[in-house]
Amino acid sequence: MSDAIDNLFDPERNSPVNELDRDAVQRLLQDQANLIVSVGTGGPRIQDEDRRYQRSARVLNSNFQRLGLPLPFPWDSLWDWYGYYSANLDTYQSRRAYVGTLAREALGNLDALEARGGVIDPSLTDPPPNWENINRRITNLVDEYSTARDRDDWQDVGRRSREILIDFGKLTQDPDLVPPGTEAPKAADAKAWFDLFLACYAEGSDKSELRTTMRAVWALAQKVTHGDVADVDAFAAAQGTVLVVRTAQKLLQQAATDSP
Repeated sequence: MSDAIDNLFDPERNSPVNELDRDAVQRLLQDQANLIVSVGTGGPRIQDEDRRYQRSARVLNSNFQRLGLPLPFPWDSLWDWYGYYSANLDTYQSRRAYVGTLAREALGNLDALEARGGVIDPSLTDPPPNWENINRRITNLVDEYSTARDRDDWQDVGRRSREILIDFGKLTQDPDLVPPGTEAPKAADAKAWFDLFLACYAEGSDKSELRTTMRAVWALAQKVTHGDVADVDAFAAAQGTVLVVRTAQKLLQQAATDSP
């Protein structure tokens, strides 16, 4: 019970909650469902994950409330989930099935709201990504890492790194990158645009290692966002993100110089 009491005094409880776009809400919903299932089916200990769960629940619930939707999961803490499944769900399979049902219902509510045109996407009112914004976010990333002290903080570093890479992917969207006869990726598929950028500006066998390195950074940022990570992983994700962005700028500068 000490973990639950300690969490009552988490200073982040009174901090503002970010408004997420629909894709980010979906990702957080999936992450939360996976965490709930994991601790209920012989995975990590509740006392090791409850703080992370409560932080994510605060963000997820706030965004569902903002959209006028029912909350996806009814438990304020993983201890509440433990009490529920201990009394009602005897098997691992029943726990997976129940959480899966809740997650699908929540996703269905999001889809239905979008179909009605009611989803609020704060990114639509923001200016499109540009180099100035990305440079500013890199500065914030460096600051975030410098104060990171535990796994939740290190995962936040990974999340910031991934968001910077997503912005970079959106920034580099250019129909000229799409090979003839190939359908262009969806606007929200930043990773696909990132790959097209590399195929164009880092083409050839002599750039094979460079392409591999830059793609690996994307995978690392994803892992640090969701995985069981340490300080060194967060450092590598942040440093790798800076490497990718600055290398991309160099590639663009070189292409501009080489063009007639």
